[in-house]
Amino acid sequence: MMMAKTFIFDVDDTLYDQLEPFNRAFEKHFVRFKDEVNIEELYKLSRKYSDEAFASTGYEIKKLRKMHIYRISKAFEELGIRITDEEALQFQLDYETFQNEIRLIDEFPQIFELLLQRSAKLGIITNGANDNQMRKIKQLGLGKWITPENMLVSETAGVSKPSKEIFEAMEIRMDFSKNDVYYIGDNFDNDVIGATAAGWKTIWVNFRNHTTSDSGILATYVVEQLRDLLKLLDQLTQEDF
Repeated sequence: MMMAKTFIFDVDDTLYDQLEPFNRAFEKHFVRFKDEVNIEELYKLSRKYSDEAFASTGYEIKKLRKMHIYRISKAFEELGIRITDEEALQFQLDYETFQNEIRLIDEFPQIFELLLQRSAKLGIITNGANDNQMRKIKQLGLGKWITPENMLVSETAGVSKPSKEIFEAMEIRMDFSKNDVYYIGDNFDNDVIGATAAGWKTIWVNFRNHTTSDSGILATYVVEQLRDLLKLLDQLTQEDF
């Protein structure tokens, strides 16, 4: 029997659909733009500007709020629409409220159960403020499959994805070999480039047809449908038995 594998998961837009609470907040505050805006395009742009600003923001609430205003304002601006800072802030506050009602994507309980049956180790690495990310983790019920000591939030780690140090911190925490670990996430730069820099294998869950950055780095595996992720994980863990 070979060494059991380790699978570390991203949270946002990997384990739940982040577009759903975003769309609810959009409909509450910006429904007047619904005929001008493709909601998924707006969402992708907001994530682009969020990633751009996140590394220099820190976790102080005033700085976070400025970043929240910036990312949605810039996303609208790229689509030729200007909104006020107050509108941006109210959108963010309701977006956070709706995130308290998120639910795990339907296929993931089956995926987690399969991996645990195959004696795999499971963990989480997620960027964000600790309280906010742990609230999402609790809402998704992830504690049923993943122990708290195997959950690492960037604020707690003191470093964020894509820095390889956050992945290396998880290696120390969970005591696994680089040869037997896979990182699973939706964000190419944060998840694939970051984990690759740490020497990990990667599974890019590209459910929204994102394009890759011109980095010369490739994910070990790419899946675009959840059924394909389940099939891949089944194959990867079968050889352990």
